[in-house]
Amino acid sequence: MNHFATFDLTPTFAIDLPTLSARYRDLQGAVHPDRFVNATDADKRVAMARAVQINDAFATLKDPVRRAMHLLSLKGIDGMDANDTSMPVDFLMEQVEWRESIADARLKEDGERLEDINEELTTMARSLADTFAAAYQGEHHKVATTLARKMRFVQKLLEEVDAMLGEVDAL
Repeated sequence: MNHFATFDLTPTFAIDLPTLSARYRDLQGAVHPDRFVNATDADKRVAMARAVQINDAFATLKDPVRRAMHLLSLKGIDGMDANDTSMPVDFLMEQVEWRESIADARLKEDGERLEDINEELTTMARSLADTFAAAYQGEHHKVATTLARKMRFVQKLLEEVDAMLGEVDAL
């Protein structure tokens, strides 16, 4: 399934999120249950299935990592292939350093350091996304796959830092 086609968008990494959101609202409005109150059960099921498809497509396209993986899948590439666990050693070492910094900041309940880490990781995520877009557009799919996997690593770190910031703020 091509999620870009659901919203009549060109398959590309750089998408206009307000346009995506507007098309999402329009499509969801067309299949909203209130429109099918008097419809047959079959029509209600079709509308519900379409709503699920629209929701999945929207969730995929609004998330940069999921969007990158979807673009790769449109080229027949499984970006999360369990048999391909290769990552550049320098990137893996950097991940270890990030995790150590995050753990240290959490242990010290250092919200300021966690904010700094969050900012640094956000900058890294943007850089990886920009580089992915260029690699994908240039048909450098192996490079794009590695970049998408890196994006996923960084996204996970950002989620962890965000959760820790919530914990520190609650104290």
